[in-house]
Amino acid sequence: MTVTGVLLLAGFAFLSALMVLRILPTLLTLPIMAAWIAFITGVPFTSWLNGVLLGGSLRLASPIALVVFGAMFARVIRKTGISDTIVKKAAELSGDRPVAVALVLTAATAFVFMGMSGLGSVIMVGSITIPIMTSAGISPLDASVLMLLGINMGLLANIAGYGAYIGIFGSDAALSYYLPAIVIPVLVTVIYILRNIPRGSGGENSLWDIAKEFVSGIFSLPVSLLHTLAGMYSRKSFGLLRRKQDLPAAALVTPILPLAVIYGIRLYKGFGPTDKGFADPVAAALLGFIVAALYAALLVCPGKTVNLLAGAFVEGIQDIAGVLVLFMGIGMLVSAAAFPQASAVIHPLLASVLPTSLFGMLCFFAAFAPAALYRGPLNMFGMGAGIAAMLAGLHLVPPAALCGMFIAVGYLQALADPTNSHNTWIGAFAGVDTAVILKRILPYSWAMCVLLLLYVAFTQGGPL
Repeated sequence: MTVTGVLLLAGFAFLSALMVLRILPTLLTLPIMAAWIAFITGVPFTSWLNGVLLGGSLRLASPIALVVFGAMFARVIRKTGISDTIVKKAAELSGDRPVAVALVLTAATAFVFMGMSGLGSVIMVGSITIPIMTSAGISPLDASVLMLLGINMGLLANIAGYGAYIGIFGSDAALSYYLPAIVIPVLVTVIYILRNIPRGSGGENSLWDIAKEFVSGIFSLPVSLLHTLAGMYSRKSFGLLRRKQDLPAAALVTPILPLAVIYGIRLYKGFGPTDKGFADPVAAALLGFIVAALYAALLVCPGKTVNLLAGAFVEGIQDIAGVLVLFMGIGMLVSAAAFPQASAVIHPLLASVLPTSLFGMLCFFAAFAPAALYRGPLNMFGMGAGIAAMLAGLHLVPPAALCGMFIAVGYLQALADPTNSHNTWIGAFAGVDTAVILKRILPYSWAMCVLLLLYVAFTQGGPL
């Protein structure tokens, strides 16, 4: 190992320690790491200035636009009362059966987080769902875990959540995992509920009874919404609404409208190279957020549509200001690692310690997935973004396979990391220590990681 390599690793270790200890925030750590890479590997000052500081800030322009429009849409859902109404209707449907309560409220949480994100949204939804769950006989620990599972499912179905992966690996690679990334946590959540949620006072319920309860919980929400929608047309209750309880039932489908627009464009034009007449998935997502926001604003408060949308943009950008700076830092780190001078130092270091086959990389990510916790080196919203960019430059495995591996370990970070702001709030609100939540949810999140890694193994091919 060269002296330059040793200094590079020492700088990374020092900055990572400052980040883990919360002495230096991630927002500042990433640009400093990028500058350190450029300095220690001999990248000229003008190249750093133009290619890293400026070019890196703009490198993730498409994902930045994605999260901006996604944040605007999230604000529209909150300001119109759509998310609040969905959760309350789900609570009404679930009754007092613990399994049904767990199913319906977790599904409702996932549904509203298809269009929302951020701590404010977590507080709004969690302050309703967690007390309802605990009053139905679900322990505070299980209610906290179900809340996290629901949030994670919703965010995985929210295309704005794939911004970092799109910026590093490209939209084709990132969105190829969209459906499996959603299906896996759904299956694991069902298993969690079966294993941990009490069946109610009649403990003698058979497995068949539980199965019927699951089916009832899954289908009761959409069926009820359809009935309410039909009733809305018979009452003809349109116009400027004064109360959230007057919300038109048609507004409750708003969270899935961006996906409908995206898949409509995919069927009509197809996704692919834009110079050949295909549509860009990110552009389709932006249009989806705009159409869905307009739909909700015109349906709920047609007289205030302009003010609502303008306010949603301003407040949405305030919500994600930190994310925007983080994406700029990720872009700087990716740009710095891509310079030939940096690659010549970084690639031999990584190649000497990492497996060179797809099977070896899959085993590595499966074994070291917890390194995404506590702002660790596999955390994509920290130094993991730089490591992802460096690994992509090595070409040890296909970029799509590497993208799937980082999405897989992202399950642990999103669900179990005690340093997440939403984990901290949920634990405090439910009266459960975040370390206890970590202990309970880690086996399930790790299982999700392994399942997605298996999916990568079977779909990406290559020598195992």
